Amino acid sequence: MDRKPIGAISIAIRDRSFKLMQDLIAELRQIAFSEVEPPYEDLLEVVHGIREDIEALPEPLVSWTLISALDEYEYVHPYDVAVFSIATAVAMGNVKRINDIGVGAFLHDIGMSLTKVSSTHIEGEGLSEDDILLYRSHPELGVRVLRQHPRISAFIKAIVSQHHERMDGSGFPRGFRGPDIHLYSRIVACADVYSSLLHRSYLDKTISPAEVVEYMMSLAGFELDKDVVRVMLSCVAPFPEGAKVRLSTGELAVVSQLPAGLLTRPVVRIVKKEGHSLVETSEEIDLRQPEHQTRLIVGIV
Repeated sequence: MDRKPIGAISIAIRDRSFKLMQDLIAELRQIAFSEVEPPYEDLLEVVHGIREDIEALPEPLVSWTLISALDEYEYVHPYDVAVFSIATAVAMGNVKRINDIGVGAFLHDIGMSLTKVSSTHIEGEGLSEDDILLYRSHPELGVRVLRQHPRISAFIKAIVSQHHERMDGSGFPRGFRGPDIHLYSRIVACADVYSSLLHRSYLDKTISPAEVVEYMMSLAGFELDKDVVRVMLSCVAPFPEGAKVRLSTGELAVVSQLPAGLLTRPVVRIVKKEGHSLVETSEEIDLRQPEHQTRLIVGIV
């Protein structure tokens, strides 16, 4: 029987997504991009599966994928962006062509495979000036890959082209602003930033997941669409169920339940050290309750 992992999406769908993106990235690096055809039908099936899992919930509620090594980021990130984007589109309620949003989210960064810029540079940080120019070319390179394939809709191409555009005009490659950026691109742009920041919070600990949420809120209405950010933060949990976390009290705990509405204040189960092992106890703490309001999650271990 297919189990459900963190965020309600089935393991079979998640693993199929990873394999599709790994194979596509490898192919783009090895073969002339004009000869590469993205696995549109396969990705469409995966998007259908993600959407069905989300729509089967009482309300959209998903989370992100913890990775153990940076080289996993390039195929885990597009999966998370797709899940975030689909959940947000479903939660918004009036968004059409959700399948295009999902496929576009999976393909948003395919141009990166043609830039030779390493995935170790999340969101393009830490690059030389020459590499920054290469990095900033990846949306247009991605569209060049897709342009040859008639099954890929104009909406998907717009997502790939515009996912780094920003509401205040500070983005690239064209400096579009506000309503000039397609709604689908604005959704994927928010998911892209949110996923990148959450992975950074786990990989280099320079920012906590709670601080990621605060930072996303600070971008709302400036770089990112404020309505999209609001909905996304209501349905994408910054602390994955099952993640081991450290509390401000110094205690270790495991996230045991993600309550809708207060995703930064989950229910956690305390972990104690027994000999050389860490063991989950039966002691649960609901961080929403007033008596625990001073307890904060300061990071994922």
